[in-house]
Amino acid sequence: MHKKMAFIKNILASNFTRLQSPYKITFAVTYKCNLKCKICKIWQNPPQREVGIEEIERIFKSLSNLSWIDLTGGEITLREEIIEIIKVIIKNSDKILIFHISTNGQLPDKMFLIVKEILKLDVVPFINVSIDGPQLINDRLRGVNGAYEASLETFNKLKQFTKIHCYLSCTLSNFNINSVDDLLSALKKEIQNFDFSDMHFNIFHASAHYYNNHGIDGSVNSNPGMIKNYLSLCKKGHSVKVFLENEYLKGVDYFLQGNKFPVKCQALNATCFIDPFGRIYPCGMYSEVLGELSSCNFDFKKIWNSEKSSQIRRSIQAKKCPGCWSPCEAYPAILGCLINR
Repeated sequence: MHKKMAFIKNILASNFTRLQSPYKITFAVTYKCNLKCKICKIWQNPPQREVGIEEIERIFKSLSNLSWIDLTGGEITLREEIIEIIKVIIKNSDKILIFHISTNGQLPDKMFLIVKEILKLDVVPFINVSIDGPQLINDRLRGVNGAYEASLETFNKLKQFTKIHCYLSCTLSNFNINSVDDLLSALKKEIQNFDFSDMHFNIFHASAHYYNNHGIDGSVNSNPGMIKNYLSLCKKGHSVKVFLENEYLKGVDYFLQGNKFPVKCQALNATCFIDPFGRIYPCGMYSEVLGELSSCNFDFKKIWNSEKSSQIRRSIQAKKCPGCWSPCEAYPAILGCLINR
């Protein structure tokens, strides 16, 4: 119960003020990836030293307000110490209510093991397994033959866990928008008891520091009707997911018309992004670095409360950031304007 109360308290506070520490972060644990996606070039990033277990523990000890984490990559299953990293995060974050993981689904057995270990820690994860079209389209976009079948195998394995929330996540881009109907038809045939509530849709975005795909035109601005149709399919499932996706849908038109953000952004107000090397960014899209955690002994609050953080926050408020409607940023923004719009 205390986790729910802390989550609600953080949401309410974010409607009126900047939090002393973020309640939601996105942590990319690695940029290693075993796919070669057409719309994402993370796999082209040169290897660098990633933050270690002891450093991660210091980071999360200083994140005393954390209720929500998005764990992502690259591909998280390629981080050798991923289970230990998850244990360290949960041990030092007793308020976490939403533990969300994104995976490309290429290592079904390892993902199954990861979820099994998370459940032992009394945390119920939300898992998104990415899939971007029917088999031929998906594998062409992802640059690896067999990627589609691996994603389905991962999804089916994870659905054996009755306690978790598992979805197939499709990024809508101009490379696959005309193939989504075929994908849904295929999934109905290939997944027992498949329902549209098993899907999660999001819109292509570009990011220089995260996806490394700046300059790739995957936008779907010319297809607002199709986008809204797919986003409106998920009418059942977990109540929080349904609410957020319905509110997300309301902002799609505004964003696709060239506007930056339908509601007040919560980046650096209640949320932020940490990369695998300990650099802090406002979000996954805005490539302004607040600072490197190694410069302050991995004490997160020193950077969060710095003058540079304030400067970048002011630039976001002035809409000088790239602007986005990515669920990672849109969902906390939606919750941050429930009362104070």
